Amino acid sequence: MKNTFLLPIIAMLLFSSYTVTAQRGYTEFETEDNMMVMYRWQRATFFKKDSDAVLNLRVTNQNETAVNWTYIVGFYEKGILVYQSEKNQLCFKPGQTRRGGLAGLRFSLEGMKQEDTEKEGFAWDFVTFDVEEVDSCN
Repeated sequence: MKNTFLLPIIAMLLFSSYTVTAQRGYTEFETEDNMMVMYRWQRATFFKKDSDAVLNLRVTNQNETAVNWTYIVGFYEKGILVYQSEKNQLCFKPGQTRRGGLAGLRFSLEGMKQEDTEKEGFAWDFVTFDVEEVDSCN
């Protein structure tokens, strides 16, 4: 009886510690125009080791005003652009942070695995990175 009661509690604690750890793990990429960009590579499907790699971005507006951020993400092999995302635009309130797929900050290249992101000659960068001050975000 005791073990039956404790098992769900232990499972919840393990899951919540994993979730907290998952929020970390971002690497600082750059800060340009007071927009701090961090990133991390993950598998598209967590439980499938052979799933495609996805780039998750975490972006923070460090400006004291709202801004529209226009960006295009590019993947490069040996300096040659092999893929670029569509042109995207997000509005950020002062101090606001956005991350991952729900914010439109998740990118992948079909067939690219996580180990490919570590190969010499592979890189990602912004093809477009424009920040424009606005009165507010609608």
